[in-house]
Amino acid sequence: MRLSDKMSSRVTYNKVFEKVWGASGGWAVITCPCGVVYSLKFNLRAESPRDFLDLLLSWKHFPNISVYDYARGLALHANRRQPGLFAPFQGRLLNPTPENIKQASEGKVHVSMPWLKNCKVPADKDGHPLTGSSQHFALNDVFHQGNSKDQTDVLRKLELVPELAGLINSQCAEQLFSGMRKNNYFLNMTTPSTHVFLQRNILHHYNMAKNQKVMDQYSKILPSDIAMQCDNHGRVVACSPLAGMPTGSAGNSNEQEESHELIDDSEQRRHGDITSLHKLSAHRACWGQELKDTQEELLSQALDETKSPTQHLAMVDNIILSRSDFWSLGLDRDIDGMVGIENVLCCNTF
Repeated sequence: MRLSDKMSSRVTYNKVFEKVWGASGGWAVITCPCGVVYSLKFNLRAESPRDFLDLLLSWKHFPNISVYDYARGLALHANRRQPGLFAPFQGRLLNPTPENIKQASEGKVHVSMPWLKNCKVPADKDGHPLTGSSQHFALNDVFHQGNSKDQTDVLRKLELVPELAGLINSQCAEQLFSGMRKNNYFLNMTTPSTHVFLQRNILHHYNMAKNQKVMDQYSKILPSDIAMQCDNHGRVVACSPLAGMPTGSAGNSNEQEESHELIDDSEQRRHGDITSLHKLSAHRACWGQELKDTQEELLSQALDETKSPTQHLAMVDNIILSRSDFWSLGLDRDIDGMVGIENVLCCNTF
């Protein structure tokens, strides 16, 4: 009761609040729109844009769109630390002219970002590997769009980007914090090192459960003969069962070693039913290898003239090869030589 009486005084309350706010810590997270936690930082003091920028700068590839409660503060702090980081227009979607501000307030202007769905071709210099764009925007969270007094912040609304409609879940972070609240008591009783270890462990299992739930949902939709796996960017893609790796037989041990080195250095990756031919090159050691039955079947499918010529079959870096690209190498009737297209495809491309 005495504490309640003391805190009823506004002057006393403000003094106590300043001390607690200045010393209260917590943890800051960065999540994807589906709620998977990508970054975590433990704070000794109250969170600020600096903490989230520290996390973003630790990433190998800076994201094209960052959604934050105080987007203007994040963009200003980022451009002070690293000029031009959020550009163009200081991370806004449009140039902050009176006309653009008026149209954005009335909902009469939209900013299309097609590279969010299809990678930009040709990609910008230092562009993101998934989008190909080098632009970086700082946008306001839906729940905090009305908190700003700056008129130019209307150009940071998510609604201005049609490609983001229905994609951003602004509640995912709040849902995470709500679910983690039950762990506060025992975590606060541990030492700092134990606290960090347990928190990371809990979030790891949280991410695994999130991913497994999505995989289970997709498995109910896909046919039974279609498998799911991750591509080289960690995204789940649907794919056909993989064919076995050919062993073959070379003329001597040197050719066998060369063939083994070729397989190791090719760094092949699967993208659904698309094969990634990253750093793959022709090599004499693989010319004499015999194809397995499964590979013969895949080769026949690739050269089948009755199927769609636009079907995607392989990927080299960011370039997707279709069936017509393989036809352009020449079919049996077009080849007058010892090596035909079947020898080009025997390097484990399927």
